[in-house]
Amino acid sequence: MRPLRRQSAALRGDLLAGRVLLHAGTSAPGAEIDAPPRPGGPGFFPSHWRSLDYFNLYRLVIAAILALASLFVTHDWPLGAEDPLVFRSAAFGYLVSSALFILGIRARWPSFPAQLSLHIFTDIVFITAMTNASGGVSSGLSLLLLVSLASAGLVGQGRLALMYASMASLAMLGLHTQRVLNWTAEPQGYLQVALLSVSFFAVAWLAHILTRRALALEQEAVRKAQELALLSRIHALAAGDSVNGIIAFDHKGLITYCNAQANAMLGRSPPQGSPESVRGLFEQASQMPGQAGELEMDLPGARARLRFLPVKDSGHTVLLMEDMSRAEQLAQQIKLASLGRLTLNIAHEIRNPLSAIAHAAQLLDEEGGAGANGKLTSIIRNNVRRLDSMVQDILMLNRRDRADRASLKIADFIEAWLQEWRQIEEIPESAVIVDMKNDTTTCFAPGHLRQILWNLTRNAWRHSRRQPGSIRLRLQDGDGGLRLEICDDGPGINAEGQAQLFEPFFTTEAQGTGLGLFIARELAEANGAHLEFAGNHPGACFRLSLSSRPC
Repeated sequence: MRPLRRQSAALRGDLLAGRVLLHAGTSAPGAEIDAPPRPGGPGFFPSHWRSLDYFNLYRLVIAAILALASLFVTHDWPLGAEDPLVFRSAAFGYLVSSALFILGIRARWPSFPAQLSLHIFTDIVFITAMTNASGGVSSGLSLLLLVSLASAGLVGQGRLALMYASMASLAMLGLHTQRVLNWTAEPQGYLQVALLSVSFFAVAWLAHILTRRALALEQEAVRKAQELALLSRIHALAAGDSVNGIIAFDHKGLITYCNAQANAMLGRSPPQGSPESVRGLFEQASQMPGQAGELEMDLPGARARLRFLPVKDSGHTVLLMEDMSRAEQLAQQIKLASLGRLTLNIAHEIRNPLSAIAHAAQLLDEEGGAGANGKLTSIIRNNVRRLDSMVQDILMLNRRDRADRASLKIADFIEAWLQEWRQIEEIPESAVIVDMKNDTTTCFAPGHLRQILWNLTRNAWRHSRRQPGSIRLRLQDGDGGLRLEICDDGPGINAEGQAQLFEPFFTTEAQGTGLGLFIARELAEANGAHLEFAGNHPGACFRLSLSSRPC
């Protein structure tokens, strides 16, 4: 159960770190996550160096205490009783070496294993010397090596921990053997040395086992923290770029998160605390405890649908703000797409009956239709032509995505097309004023551009006064591209007509289909261009915005 509790504690720590990162959105400058060691490499966590620093601090305190005690050594004092000079020299040497180790730890040089080995070797040498000066193993000073070996096992590697335990055991065994040979210790003391050596190995190995488990948990915690940090940045990016407004309140009504879209809908700058303009939203959210609520409201920046989503067991409430105008536009697009598919199917179905009616009218004329019959066949032919024109316009929608683009010299292309258009429509040359001083190349499908120009100029000529200069074409540089304006000198378009100008089947002409402008805009968008109504100057003026880059 203990490993499970440690893993649960580590997981809670990971979740807490992820919660902090999610609140911040991105990590603060300078806040770094310790990278795990490279496989097979000598890398160590910064926590290893901190542990070595604390271990050296302990050594420094012990050395200072022993050095201070060596100044008061007498033959009746157990420490250094046999050789006070050796004890004092070893104690002060231990203190000086501990102080010098601080410089190596701060400089991170030499490497961590080298410094750890040097520290343990120093402990063994000086503690063994002081143990010998104090009467051998029986003095108890050798127990200080247990702390050193435990520390080495906590921050070192498995084989090194065993090597340190072996060095300490050999030092105690050699010390006791030397004292037995000098008749200053009894052979029975080998049992105490053996037990001490077993303790050295046990402490070193157990400390290493615990450290290895802690290191595995630390590596897993770092990996999870990195994943949570990445996930929090992804969530922050997604929430910040969302088309819906998102606001989070705590139980006191303070705003803990608010994205840019929510600020735009509220018509305000990023929030600090809980301002009055948002207080009403929180009060409405607080009236819906434990369940999601939904309502519509007029906000300063838009009319929005609000959804209150309480976050369980946190006291927080998330407010989602959906722009109703966007939803209406999306519904309109879906409606138009369905209408387009329906009309295309209808157009295909009526082409054959329409051809049959036209053929029948032609046969009636050949049989000598005159008088009343001639008038009837004329009415049939006129309506057939009108229906055929409407079918052609509808089928043009099906060619929207068949854009075979090419690099066009826009001025030259329009000049050539104008000559063709004047001849077919029998329009005087003086009726059209052309202002094209720009020789830029654009990327556009020639067939699509010809159809757009045909629809716009035909409408302009139909509603103009049909006098010299009634139609004006002007090409000029725009914002990052080209702007082609086609204007007439007619009465213009009223406000009611402007609102429905580009809707399909909307027309003010008895003989019109209402698809010309709709098709022109669809073809423009298929080529990365934009067609819009530019106002009355004094007649209707349409602007086509094109790119100024070749294909």
